[in-house]
Amino acid sequence: MTVMLGMPAPSLTTPTPAAACGTAAPAGPGGRPLVILAYPKIDHEKNYVYFWMPFALLTLAKALRDSGMVDVVLFDGNQQDAAAWEKLLDEELERTLCIGVSIMTGGSQIGHALDMVASAKTRSHCPPVVFGGPHVNVLAEQTAAHPLVDAVLQGPGQNSITTYVASLLGRTRRQDVPGLVTHRCGQTLKGPVNPPRTGAMGAYPWDLLDIPRYIRDDPTVAKRTLNYISSQGCVYVCDFCYELVYQRKYSAMVADDLLRDIADLKARYGINGVKFYDADFFVHLQRSMGFCEGLIERGLDLKWAASINPNDILKARKKGLPLLERIAASGCTRLLMGMESGNDRVLDEVVKKQITRERLLDVAREIADNGILGSYTFIVGFPGESEAEMEDTYSLIGELRGLSPAPETRVHLFAPYPGTGLYDKALEHGFVPPDSLEGWSNFDYYTSLTPWTSEATAERARDETRMRLAPAQ
Repeated sequence: MTVMLGMPAPSLTTPTPAAACGTAAPAGPGGRPLVILAYPKIDHEKNYVYFWMPFALLTLAKALRDSGMVDVVLFDGNQQDAAAWEKLLDEELERTLCIGVSIMTGGSQIGHALDMVASAKTRSHCPPVVFGGPHVNVLAEQTAAHPLVDAVLQGPGQNSITTYVASLLGRTRRQDVPGLVTHRCGQTLKGPVNPPRTGAMGAYPWDLLDIPRYIRDDPTVAKRTLNYISSQGCVYVCDFCYELVYQRKYSAMVADDLLRDIADLKARYGINGVKFYDADFFVHLQRSMGFCEGLIERGLDLKWAASINPNDILKARKKGLPLLERIAASGCTRLLMGMESGNDRVLDEVVKKQITRERLLDVAREIADNGILGSYTFIVGFPGESEAEMEDTYSLIGELRGLSPAPETRVHLFAPYPGTGLYDKALEHGFVPPDSLEGWSNFDYYTSLTPWTSEATAERARDETRMRLAPAQ
């Protein structure tokens, strides 16, 4: 779950014992209590022109809706301001069973979340506040220890939120909630491990969001583009990547269900583009091929974009699958790919990318030959990476720019994220992590975060970033 909002922090108050321990809220007009799910405002995306639908909340809302136990309200801090949050609290807090807050590491989202929760805690009817999301998944204990946090749910929220709500209603024991950590009511309580696989996805409760507000003119996709997430997890082992916390477990919608939902969104909202934010849309090659064929057969006339691992393309070649041809024929305009480095030692020993520079170039040429815009991301400043190895990355970028269509390139600075293999390496090289929940709020991989990364390195990375910003046609 995520919450973020920019507002002055009220004075912090200690929650009452009833609120901290969790007692059933009064039922609303429909006979059921309410759960508020909040996604905080995000500040870290410099030069990013818009925000997308908060799928973290949609997945939780679906599970809660399906349970039939509660009503659900979503609050998106990227679309709604502090006054809207206060209004929601004024109108709904008395019948609210709990507030769920989803937080990611950095981007000021944690700080905005704490501001919002502090505001709720000043009210006499504030229910328990439970935190979840990417940051909690890797730093559950530290998050749970914060005075404004009543409980955290570690791991996929879809697996735990309904059991947590049932425990607040007295229908199950608190210690049976998967991934639960709480230091309230005079005791520390932990639930069983929350498994990383989430099972079935999709059937999102679109009515809980104002969908037209999220339709964007995306310069690399289409005039009326909507974001979408159809899978969770990744099977690769890149050592810097947060997806490692899912332990290489992968869950996804089947192609037919995905096509049906996309067609419904097109009919209802007039979209003509979809931008998938799956970590890797093409993990399951048969599913992705089925999606492409389905778009063609149904004549949906949609443009789309997605992320792909270079090894997906190499696997398709081995199987004799015309993956890139079908991707292009189905209307895909852009493929986002993490190349990470142009140096073979860094790719192999540091990143564990399981590919060479030569093969990266080969894959990029095939993408360009199929008329698809490649969007390639790189990272510089890995622990132990030399200046010469960083120059290999920039020389690879130079070669890529000779392709047609000329690809996008974005160079990030290495950021040591907890829960990844390279986090421990960063600590060995002198990185000092934040020691508080508030401290992690300002974690920002667009700036220098490590003692071995200079401002000159950061400036070079910014200079080598080239993104397509012109309006889509």
